Amino acid sequence: MQDKEIIEKILEGQQDLYSYIVDKYKNKVFSIIYSFCGQTGDSEDIAQNVFIKIFKALPKFKFESEFSTWMYRIVINESITISKKNKQYIIPLNVNSENADESKNNLINLLKSKDNIEKQLIQQETQQIVQTAIKQLNDKYKTVLTLRDIEDFSYEEIAQIMNVSTGNIKILIFRARNRLKEILIKGDNL
Repeated sequence: MQDKEIIEKILEGQQDLYSYIVDKYKNKVFSIIYSFCGQTGDSEDIAQNVFIKIFKALPKFKFESEFSTWMYRIVINESITISKKNKQYIIPLNVNSENADESKNNLINLLKSKDNIEKQLIQQETQQIVQTAIKQLNDKYKTVLTLRDIEDFSYEEIAQIMNVSTGNIKILIFRARNRLKEILIKGDNL
């Protein structure tokens, strides 16, 4: 069943079908929330609130775009709002790592090698510097960098989510990366 069919049935009163939407999109929603808000104990609560907000907004969905595009707009806007309330903006640069358990298994091998430990510490320090620099970007730049470089959305998907042209997205990403580079080179507040 396609999203449109499911949503139409939900709007007709079959609200139990909403669990299909949640199951289908929960991993991507968690990933986006994590990218914007970082690892907080409230991640599940935030995701649950976002899904409730999406459910309540379903009657406003006009099928003028893909459901996922419309939904990701809500997720991003809510994530930005929450990150501002928490006065933090953390982008985990290794968010796309699928196998967290695999990295735990490699810990023993990592501890065996001093070089690997040093590389890991340098990588963590670099990640922290980049995260601090990203905090200084405006919301549009944070959003496009997160969606493109962290979440690996295509230019077209980002354009649909942000409701601008693909050309504008390419420009925003170019400017965001340049601004990030300036911040990193200048080194203020890092």
